[in-house]
Amino acid sequence: MSVIEYPLAEILVLDGRRTVEWEALGDGPALIWVEGGPGLWAHLARPDVELVSDVFRCHLVNAPGCGRTSPPADISGYDLPGIVAFFEEVRERLGLGQVTVMGHSWGGLVAAAWAAAHPESIDRLVVIDGYPGGGIIDRPGSVVDHNAAQAERDRVYARHASAPWYDAAERALAEEEDGEVWDEETWIARFDPAWPMYFADPDSTLAVPHLARVRAEVRSNRAMNNAWFGDVHHFDDVDILPSLAGVRCPSLVIAGQYDFICGPVWNRPIAAAIPAARFVEIADAGHIPHYEQPGAFRAALLDWLAAT
Repeated sequence: MSVIEYPLAEILVLDGRRTVEWEALGDGPALIWVEGGPGLWAHLARPDVELVSDVFRCHLVNAPGCGRTSPPADISGYDLPGIVAFFEEVRERLGLGQVTVMGHSWGGLVAAAWAAAHPESIDRLVVIDGYPGGGIIDRPGSVVDHNAAQAERDRVYARHASAPWYDAAERALAEEEDGEVWDEETWIARFDPAWPMYFADPDSTLAVPHLARVRAEVRSNRAMNNAWFGDVHHFDDVDILPSLAGVRCPSLVIAGQYDFICGPVWNRPIAAAIPAARFVEIADAGHIPHYEQPGAFRAALLDWLAAT
């Protein structure tokens, strides 16, 4: 398989001749999108930000080691403080002033941690199907009910169990969770059967083109992903919830009803930890609610913006 690249339009040069690949579209106050993964390239989020580009000037930024963005000098640059510092440096060098930060999945973890660490830099925070970190797993007194989280996952699996793609998807997800180290090309091929699970209804008119595009265009910095979930490094052992009391901006947390990865059970505690945050559950949506239910997503966002 030949891996095609999807370049962003601009290159920013930081100190030390480090490069950052980015682009912007839309009109309005500045927004920085934080892609998930960790390690997914930001071009994948072009439809995500197009949905709100009439409200914000949306900036896609490739994280360290993604696309033409320089990898960190040391593996520690992939940890949460390193990633937050990277985005804060990019914001400053682009001269954006205060920004809205919007993060999806693992990107929601980064976005929330960034808002807590640099409240002077963040004007608004939007977390979409976010994740508070693996450090809360099995921790005594955790505010995330893991029995409820497992039940949430099991319900989604059960909804899809009769689909012709289900068995292959379940195998691909199990292989991913086993932590086997794959290069990018191998991961793209081996994980491909899992993508339908990310949608409440992968056969819907809205979902079909998004599913096809994700399968065709997904790219991943496996070094970054392995730093978070591998055996040698394990940067996922974080819990951002205690820090979220430091968020000072209006905040919105959105989760799809049928997200099997980090659905409402994971996202309600994020909203509860942020002062005065609003939580919205999007019905009949999976891990990417703005793809499956764009009308409901925009309505929730615009209502929150009007109120704040």
